[in-house]
Amino acid sequence: MAAQPVLLNQSGFGLGESKRFTAPRAEDGARFTVTDASGAVRYGGKIKDGTGVFTAFDPRDTGDFVVTVTGKAGVGTSVPFGIGAYWTDRVSYRRAIEFMSGSRCYFGDYTRKTTDPVSDEYGPRECMKGVAWRDAAQYSKEIQTLVDMYLANPSAFDRIHVNSAVYKGLPVTLPEDTPEIVRLIHWGVEVLLEEDVNDPQLKEQLAAFAFAYPQLKKYIPDSVYQRATAHLFATWDDPARDRYSWQALTPHTGDLLQVYTQVGTGKGELAPGHSVWPNVMMYEVAKREGRDDADRYLNAAQKQASWLVDNLDLTDPRVTKGQRQSEHVLITGLVQFAESYPDKAPRGVTRFVREWARIAVERSDNLWDFRRYSADRWTIPAFTGGGADDPNEVGNVAGFSAPALAAARLLGNDPLAGRLREIATAQVDNLFGRNPAGRHASYDAPSGTAGFEGVERGWYSEYYGGAGLLEGESGVLDGSPKNGLYPFSPEKGNIGHTEGWVAFNTAWNESLAWRAVDQTRLRVTAHDHAPAKVVKADETVRVELSAPLNLDAEALGEGTVEVRVGDHPAKPLTVTQTAKNSKTFSATLDMATLHAKPREAITVTYGHVPFAVSYSFTVAGRD
Repeated sequence: MAAQPVLLNQSGFGLGESKRFTAPRAEDGARFTVTDASGAVRYGGKIKDGTGVFTAFDPRDTGDFVVTVTGKAGVGTSVPFGIGAYWTDRVSYRRAIEFMSGSRCYFGDYTRKTTDPVSDEYGPRECMKGVAWRDAAQYSKEIQTLVDMYLANPSAFDRIHVNSAVYKGLPVTLPEDTPEIVRLIHWGVEVLLEEDVNDPQLKEQLAAFAFAYPQLKKYIPDSVYQRATAHLFATWDDPARDRYSWQALTPHTGDLLQVYTQVGTGKGELAPGHSVWPNVMMYEVAKREGRDDADRYLNAAQKQASWLVDNLDLTDPRVTKGQRQSEHVLITGLVQFAESYPDKAPRGVTRFVREWARIAVERSDNLWDFRRYSADRWTIPAFTGGGADDPNEVGNVAGFSAPALAAARLLGNDPLAGRLREIATAQVDNLFGRNPAGRHASYDAPSGTAGFEGVERGWYSEYYGGAGLLEGESGVLDGSPKNGLYPFSPEKGNIGHTEGWVAFNTAWNESLAWRAVDQTRLRVTAHDHAPAKVVKADETVRVELSAPLNLDAEALGEGTVEVRVGDHPAKPLTVTQTAKNSKTFSATLDMATLHAKPREAITVTYGHVPFAVSYSFTVAGRD
C-alpha cells in the first residue's frame, strides 16, 4: 500500500448516498481531492478524524474517479471507483441470486440417496445437515430474505434468470419464464415440506411463503400453498422440534405462540425477536383463510414484542451485534409490526428502536464509521459453539443495513435516522474494501464471472472443502477483518477464521431488501408538474418511480407499477428510466384508458405489503 492509505468502497457509490473514505494515517486538515480519469479535480475537502466526506459529489458521468490525500504521512491515492444510480444494488442483485441458486443442497437435484439427513453418504458432501441449502441452518432465513427482496423490488428480480440452474426431483414444475428468485422460494418450500420440518425457525420460513403467496401465485400452483398452510396450522404451536435442530445451542421449544425469553449465542441460532414478524404473517394468512383462531397469532406477536421492549438490555452487545448475522430480525420485526398495526404494537416500540439507534450511532463514532461490538472491542468475541477466538462476522456487517434502515424508516425526521443511513452505507463500504485490510469480503470479488464490478482486491483466501463447498460460488462472502486488524493493523493479515456460509449471504439479502425499501419513491404529477390531486378524466398524468431497477448500466431500465381504479383489479403500467444513470423511471398515464368514474380514487403502487409504496389521487367530478 501507499505510505498514505486511502481506503473506500472499491466498486462505487450511489447517487444521493453517503460517500465516505478512511485515511487512517492522515492528520486533521489534510487535504483530499476527487479527480476523474483525465486528472481533472472534480471535488475537494479536508480530513477529519481519519475520515473524508464527499457525499455532495453527484456527477452526471459515472467515472472512474480516484481520491488522493496529501498530508504529513505523504500522498496516497485510492483505487478507482464509480458513482452512479443505485450503484451497490446494480452490482449486487445478480450475484446475490446466483449465490442462492448455486448453494442449494443436492446441487439442485432433490433425488436423495438416503433418508438420513446426517449420514456420511449424503450429509457432509451434499448438504452437511442443511435442508434446502448447503451447510445452512434452521436460522439461515433463506426463504424469508428472498421473499423480502421480491416484495420490496419485484420488477428488478422479475428480470433475473439463471439459465444454468438445475431444479430436479420436485413434485411441481414451474413455468419456463419463472424468475429465478421465485424458483428459489419454491425450491425451499418444497424441500422443507418434504422433510416435514418442525423447528420453529424453519416453520417461520414457510410462513413467509404463505404470507407472500398472492404475489407468487402467478408462477407457483395453489397446491403448494395448500400444503404449506396445512403444515403450518398443524405445527405452529407444537413444542416438538426433532426435525433439523442440530445447531440449537440455546434450549427452547418449537411452540411459536410462546414468549421466547432466551437470547441465543454468537452463532446467531436464536436471536431475540425472531418470532414477532412471523406471527404477524401467520395472522394475515389465517385471516385470509377465514380461520376463527387468527387472533392467537397476533396476540403472540404482541406478547413477544412487549417482552422484548420491557426486558432486553440494548447496552449489552450480546443481544445486538453479538447475534452476528441474525441480529436484523429484532429491529426489522418490531418495525414491520409497528407499521402494519400501530394500534396493536406495544407503545414502547419507538422508544426501544430509538435506543437501539442511539447505541449503534455511538458505537460507530470512529474513523471507519464501523459499528463496534462494544467500547473495548471492535468485532464479536469467541462464543459457545463458535470455535475461533476471532470468529468470522462478515454476516453481521453484511446484514447491518437491514435493521439500520428499518429503524431510520420508523424514526422519520429524527436526526438519528440520517446518521443511521450513513452507518448503513459504511457497513456496505466495509464489505467492499473500506476496512483495515482494504479488501472486499469475497475472495473472488475481482473475478469478472463471479465477482463484483470494479473491485480490485478480494479477500485474502477462500476456504476449500468447507462444509458447504461454497468456494467459488458467485457472490459468496468469505471473510471480514477481525478484531486484531482494528483500528489499523493491516500487517497482521488474514487472522481468524475465513469461510463462506449461506447465513452470511442471506443477511446480505435482507440488507439489499431494505436498501430497496429505503430508496423507493413514487409520485404522480399533473400537466403543470404539480403533485396530482384531482385530475380530469380526459387528462394525462406523469407517473415517476425511483427504485433500484437499472440492472444494466448501458441500457435504460424498466419496471412495472400497478394502477388501480377504486377497488377494481389493478392494471400494469411500464415505467422506463428517463436517461442512463438516472434514478427516475417514468410513464405517461392517459386517464381516458382507465374509464374511471367521477370522484373515483386512482392508486398507483409499487412493491408489495409490507413494502408497498403508493400514490393516490381522485378523478374530478362533473361540473
